[in-house]
Amino acid sequence: MRQVVPVDTSDLTSSLDTNSITVWDFVWAVVIVAASFLLAALTRRVVLRGLKRFDGIPENYQQLIARSTGWFVIGFGIIYALVVLGVDLGPAVLALLLFAAIAFFAGRGLLENFAAGLVLQGTTMFEVGDQIETTAGRGTVLEITGRTVIILTPDGEEVNIPNATVVNDPLTNLTNEGARRSTVPVGVAYGTDLEEARRVIREAAASRELVLERPAVEALVDEFGDNAVIINCRFWHEPTILDENRAIDEVTRAVYMALGEHSIEIAFPQRTLWWGRGQQPGPG
Repeated sequence: MRQVVPVDTSDLTSSLDTNSITVWDFVWAVVIVAASFLLAALTRRVVLRGLKRFDGIPENYQQLIARSTGWFVIGFGIIYALVVLGVDLGPAVLALLLFAAIAFFAGRGLLENFAAGLVLQGTTMFEVGDQIETTAGRGTVLEITGRTVIILTPDGEEVNIPNATVVNDPLTNLTNEGARRSTVPVGVAYGTDLEEARRVIREAAASRELVLERPAVEALVDEFGDNAVIINCRFWHEPTILDENRAIDEVTRAVYMALGEHSIEIAFPQRTLWWGRGQQPGPG
């Protein structure tokens, strides 16, 4: 047979002195709660109207701040109603603190992203329309919301990057300075006249339409590689991602054709095979 265990409700009612509560106390408590909701609605409107005077605060942030203010008014009204009912606020406050702690940890990511969004609005890291590069990708900034930065990648994909990630991780504004430099490494064979090769590379790159005249194109010897001497062709172009891709394409094709016209060998990996004693090694 199932046993029924009596529940001791004394702890639940110890914080509420029901003997001293009158009907008017209940009525007054209900009036206070109802008034707090009305006052919260009025407060939200006033706060929202005041925030609209500041052009730098996005509309979604204005709405969030106004709602938070309204909930604060409602919370204060509920606590005051409990006082009218004679509730011992010790356990009530403890319960509210516990609820607030749970809500904080549950919404910690949301709060972090909201705070990071405020930081982004108050800085000049980038604006809508700029092209940026982050650990999550690169693209054009479409919108900065209360939670994410929305970018459009060169492949036509819309990416939502959490604001906290944008603030905490390295970020590059690709279009802020008006021009950028790219590098195309060129490997020429050992024994090549390096001065001649550098001249040919510079002239080929400078002849391209998408390459800016100033600063001038550079062709600098970088290292002795395993199979080639590496010459870095460095040139400036318009700052957008599309301009970068097109400029690199133009320069690479131009350098390839120019080196061929001047009989300058573009080196590639080679291996030597050894066939055993008495055999001469030969290329393979």
